[in-house]
Amino acid sequence: FTGGGWGPLVTSSFIKNGHTPRYVIGVSTFTNFAITVVSTLIFITVPEAINWRIALGLVIGGVLTAPISALITSKLHTRKIFFIIGSLIIIMGLTTIYKAIF
Repeated sequence: FTGGGWGPLVTSSFIKNGHTPRYVIGVSTFTNFAITVVSTLIFITVPEAINWRIALGLVIGGVLTAPISALITSKLHTRKIFFIIGSLIIIMGLTTIYKAIF
């Protein structure tokens, strides 16, 4: 689990407010990709502060996950998407609680 943690919050909030899961996941995936690209470009301007392995991993991950998530969400029914998103949010929350306690 990577990132700042805003994804599950924003995703569930958008869905709760009536947006379709496909739209929300698409926007979230595109945003993650855009942030990865911009972050990498900023890091390039300060080359001594770059961990190139991490930057490359972020770019490759963003490029690979964008079309995959679009393909997956186009094939799934809305109820399955709701179940998957809900399950992931619960798992991530429980993981965070577990790490905080132990």
